[in-house]
Amino acid sequence: MYSVSAGRCRRAFPGRPPLRIIGVLLLLLFCLIKAIPAIFAAQPLWAGAVKELPGRVLDSYQADPLQIIKGALPIFRWSSFEGDGETPAIMGSLLRVAGSVGGVNLRNPIAVLQSQVPLLAAVDFPDAALVSSPDADKAGEKVIPALTKECLVCVYNTHTGETYKLTDGVERLDGRRGGVVTVAAAFQEELENSYGFKVARSDKINDKDYNMSYIESEKTARELLAANPHASAVFDIHRDSSKTREQSIVNIDGQVMATLLFIVGSDTRRSFPGWRQNYAFAVQLSDRINEKYPGLSLGVRLKDGIYNQNLHPRAVLLEAGTTENSCEEAVRAVRLLAGVVADVISEGFAVAPGTTALE
Repeated sequence: MYSVSAGRCRRAFPGRPPLRIIGVLLLLLFCLIKAIPAIFAAQPLWAGAVKELPGRVLDSYQADPLQIIKGALPIFRWSSFEGDGETPAIMGSLLRVAGSVGGVNLRNPIAVLQSQVPLLAAVDFPDAALVSSPDADKAGEKVIPALTKECLVCVYNTHTGETYKLTDGVERLDGRRGGVVTVAAAFQEELENSYGFKVARSDKINDKDYNMSYIESEKTARELLAANPHASAVFDIHRDSSKTREQSIVNIDGQVMATLLFIVGSDTRRSFPGWRQNYAFAVQLSDRINEKYPGLSLGVRLKDGIYNQNLHPRAVLLEAGTTENSCEEAVRAVRLLAGVVADVISEGFAVAPGTTALE
């Protein structure tokens, strides 16, 4: 038996809701579920929008497959297939520490996937075949002509918006063509006008989404090579950063010009058996430049990414100057580089009819 006070407390604050209340709530929920289809049926526009929503979501993700992976594995938002994504410094350090504990390179999406799906580690996926030649001129972009085997050099810019602070006042021109495009054009002009070389160059903007730059520029590189299958070398022209003004300039014959740095990818992250050919070509260019113009080349830096260099055995990434240079200084440097490139390629073709020393 409860005391009077205890009984009153129990009636005021029952231990569980009465069954009558639960029944009413269930009835209301049932009516609401039944009413929703009728509401949308009476509003065809709403009903159509609801039906189209899943399809639109799928279309959005299919247009950018990496978003599916990043949605399922948020860690990929701070990693990059080429190692130059905009990863915050603190997050990069955390990824390195956590990865060292688990024995997985968390900054490499391929390594993460292989750690979760062991079968992927045993499969060596071949590179896709070259695609068809580029479409017609779009939005003022330069048309890539289908040239003969005399076309010896292909040139493009992955990070098209990179520019020079001393000329433009900023380091990037987002969504536009920066100083590196001007440098690429000067490189082409020097090869063609001074050395009689044919050059196929694309000024397509590849970095509207910076983290997708290499995926976009791979399409550009494939188009160039498909239209010009006899190309002897491929240059992806960038500008460097994180260097001082003193590290960015060299005086050649009384002229101040930008230093050059060659970047070559390796097989650290993905299978890339031919990377040593790219490396040997870059070393040859760098050594020859410094023989003629001491200090102009800062050498060859080997990095973890591939940088589309799996598409050609003599593909290199060129850092023409840094953010601390002017565009004119970088232009002077690549004009000297053009002469060295012409010499190296010409010597290769002079070895024997139908063969090259570079092959």
